[in-house]
Amino acid sequence: MIAADYFDGRSSRRHPVHLGLRDGAVVVEGEFGRRSAALDAVEICTGAERTPSTIRFADGAICEIRDSAAWAAELAGAGIGAGAVASAERRWHWALAALTGAVLIIAAIYAYALPWLARQLAPAIPSAVTQSISDAVLKGLDARLLAPSKTNPQRQQEIAAKVAALGSPGASLPPHRLLFRSAPQIGPNAFALPGGDLVVLDELLALARRDEDVVAVVAHELGHLRHHHGMRQLLQSAVVSFVVGVYLGDVSTVVAGLTTLLLESRYSREFELEADAYAGRLLLPTPASLDPLIDMLLRLDAAHAKSRAADQGGLFGAGDLLSSHPDTAGRVSALRAMKR
Repeated sequence: MIAADYFDGRSSRRHPVHLGLRDGAVVVEGEFGRRSAALDAVEICTGAERTPSTIRFADGAICEIRDSAAWAAELAGAGIGAGAVASAERRWHWALAALTGAVLIIAAIYAYALPWLARQLAPAIPSAVTQSISDAVLKGLDARLLAPSKTNPQRQQEIAAKVAALGSPGASLPPHRLLFRSAPQIGPNAFALPGGDLVVLDELLALARRDEDVVAVVAHELGHLRHHHGMRQLLQSAVVSFVVGVYLGDVSTVVAGLTTLLLESRYSREFELEADAYAGRLLLPTPASLDPLIDMLLRLDAAHAKSRAADQGGLFGAGDLLSSHPDTAGRVSALRAMKR
């Protein structure tokens, strides 16, 4: 007989008992008395070596067995297997293999399934939704970080005209609205919001040697708009954060923080290369070709080196031309290869 604790299902009182198997039935004996039940009338859960096993009776009573190894031996002696799950629990390498498999599956979903799903969904999101997100983000940025541009309105118009010229003949640009702001604390930068707002900072204009340099940076940001990178990144971040919120039980905070997710997420290397390639196709027919974009990548790299070391390089990764650092050299090489 094996020592166990019996709970009658009507109170929390614990009854020390002994149990065993006799003639195809579970027999429990203790101060409370004696009871038995056929094996097919009880639910047996065999625990691992350091966890208790349990027997649940039809009326809700439970018998908890601390010595799971002895109980497993009792079952085996009666010709009853412990079950595949219980056997796996006793083999640490099986448990480790199961954990590794679960981690690999989660990693595959994050690395492949989630980006694929975001790629399918992003173009289908109504423009009214993406614009409302952009408006909210821009309003927050104007209140906290951005100031009105000090650039001459005439120069702003000239740059906008040169950007518009990239779409002719035959190449249609994604819907966009070119905006100018100032942000000395951020430094030279430009970024695109999912709704099509494309913000150019005065500090970027100061870094550029000519308007063509600014147009090249804008062409890169148009690539992000063309491929819906901002919304795809937001969808991926939102799904991950929502899952974490469900796990932690704080979904409302995650939903309220979607704008912050957009501001703080960083484009992947794939996104940056796609935007570079799109900009390259727009710029190749122009007189300066890809040289302005290559020059600006190198100049921005140097300008942001110090702030990147302090993790402050750029307004936010999702709109930063250099958010895929450290690989500016590789991106420059890819652009130079397009010129050949």
